[in-house]
Amino acid sequence: MGDNKRKSFYFKFVSLVFCSMLVTYSVFALIVFVCVKLKYITMSSEFINPAVFLWAFMAAALLLGFIVASLMARFFLKPINIISDATKKVAKGDFSVQIQTNITVESQMGELIGNFNKMTRDLRRMETLKNDFIANVSHEFKTPLSTIQGYSMLLQDENLSPAERETYTRYIIDATKQLTNLTNNILKLSKLENSEIDLTKSRFDADEQIRQAILFLETQWSVKNIDMDIELAPAQVYLNEELLMQVWLNVVGNAVKFSDYAGKIIIRGVKDGCDYVVIIKDYGCGMSEETKQRLFEKFYQGDDSHSREGNGLGLALVKKILDISEGEITVESEEGKGSEFRIALPLYKGEN
Repeated sequence: MGDNKRKSFYFKFVSLVFCSMLVTYSVFALIVFVCVKLKYITMSSEFINPAVFLWAFMAAALLLGFIVASLMARFFLKPINIISDATKKVAKGDFSVQIQTNITVESQMGELIGNFNKMTRDLRRMETLKNDFIANVSHEFKTPLSTIQGYSMLLQDENLSPAERETYTRYIIDATKQLTNLTNNILKLSKLENSEIDLTKSRFDADEQIRQAILFLETQWSVKNIDMDIELAPAQVYLNEELLMQVWLNVVGNAVKFSDYAGKIIIRGVKDGCDYVVIIKDYGCGMSEETKQRLFEKFYQGDDSHSREGNGLGLALVKKILDISEGEITVESEEGKGSEFRIALPLYKGEN
């Protein structure tokens, strides 16, 4: 609220209160005057003239009304002015504003100030997330783009051997795949968070879908000579089949990625009450306590040695899919001893 508008509002408020009090005192004075005239009330003219008394009464009423109206205006408009000033700061992008007041939360003004403070805290948190997201996306795009640019320039050298040319070309292809994967994951997360993705459900065999995901990843685990120990009880679920496939591809893919050469991955699926519980355990590098706590954050990668193989969005996507599927995911891990992911999904009601 500008200074001129604030003064105008203040003046109108004072005038309204003042006029209300003036009308009240005028009516009271009129009643007294009528009562004196009709001799319901007697005044001794020896000490004071009735007319002078009434005029003095009116003047005192005007003065008192003005003083009371001014004080009331200052008292009631003070929190409004504070909120107005704070709103100006928010409009300029300062989301750290918090209004400190002694007004109780139970009052309407206290509730308004409380909601304002909550709004600025939420805006500050969203701003932080947005800045982190932009910084992370920029970093993730920069790395593969630099790879593509660098090796593309090297390919212009006419003296390259066929082996070198093939190696550089493979690096460029890997970088483009990384960019494609990053873009797809960002789009999927954005659509899921904004409810813009098709969530049509259907009944299907979860155990069979997991086997399909394992077969899809065969080139990755076979090249590392990993022993896949699989035991899945038959189970039907009523979920979005396409999204759930993304869960298995990401979690099993992670287990393969962090497993050592000639390692072992155990995959179990059992019915537990109304849930189908899938356990995916590897014996790879494991993770620290900090990594476990931040595992499902966007772009977080606990193991830098594998950063070229991912972008830190896979498990964030998994968590989001399971949240909207009424499922859950937990992880147990110890550095140097591997990790165990536990995924619980609601069974199809006819399965119990």
